[in-house]
Amino acid sequence: MKHCSRIRYSESMAAEETTTPIDTGSSQLEAKRGIAPLWHTIVLIAAIVAISTLGAGRMTAAGSGDPHRIVHYALSGVLELVLVAFVYLGLRLRKTPFRSLFGALPHGLNDITREVGIAAVFWLFSMLVLASFAFTWNAVQTAIYHRHVKSQSSGQSAKEPSPQQEQVEMAKKLMTLAPANGIEIAAWGVLCLLVGFAEELVFRGYLQLQSISLLHSTVFGVALSAVVFGAAHGYQGIRGMCLISVYGALFGGIALLRRNLFPGMLAHSWHDFATGLALALIRQMHLLDHLPNLH
Repeated sequence: MKHCSRIRYSESMAAEETTTPIDTGSSQLEAKRGIAPLWHTIVLIAAIVAISTLGAGRMTAAGSGDPHRIVHYALSGVLELVLVAFVYLGLRLRKTPFRSLFGALPHGLNDITREVGIAAVFWLFSMLVLASFAFTWNAVQTAIYHRHVKSQSSGQSAKEPSPQQEQVEMAKKLMTLAPANGIEIAAWGVLCLLVGFAEELVFRGYLQLQSISLLHSTVFGVALSAVVFGAAHGYQGIRGMCLISVYGALFGGIALLRRNLFPGMLAHSWHDFATGLALALIRQMHLLDHLPNLH
């Protein structure tokens, strides 16, 4: 009898350990009226939008200059940690365990290997989705631009840059943030790991769960967190924010499907790191300088 009791107790403990907010029924979240106070979420979103707007303004003012990258990386990392700390505060106000935001993280080499593979497949699938979205966006924007050009005189239309020219200029601005040497690459890698951890925790771990709880809808909850995620990247322009919003929705989907943040954190960190290296390579080879005149 004692042996049977121990077995039942062990099974019940195992069940408790695998239960997470990503796996929690909506009734529990609704009973708590969200995982944090509503005002806390409003302040967080307002702060994210304000920081994004400030970053967009600084990017425009910086132009193609060479910023102090290490300092920029450090400040960005501190800002990410401040957002995580604010999320932690909001959870404490509702007595929601901070650890619960991560979901059922993998244990053991087999679990970790599986989640890494899922993260890789997810990233490749996301690139296909984003490429399709970007292609459609470019086609529509180019068609609108040419229609606008035809309706204006040649003198007026020459002053307005084409969508392709705008994208090249944006790429040049983003290249100023890419690492340029070994030390900067190492610092960039650390920052990408921190950003992948912090942003998935804030947007998918906190904001998505909170939105689903308050809106009583998984679809609208994922959509809201994705839009805020896109708005957080104002320095990449309207097109960039829309693309990142789509990316955020995909990250929200993988978090719900896997019931943990681990694959999203891996894919997020890798994507940022690879993008930075790609921009650094383009800058090093002066590829954008050899493009024909775009119109």
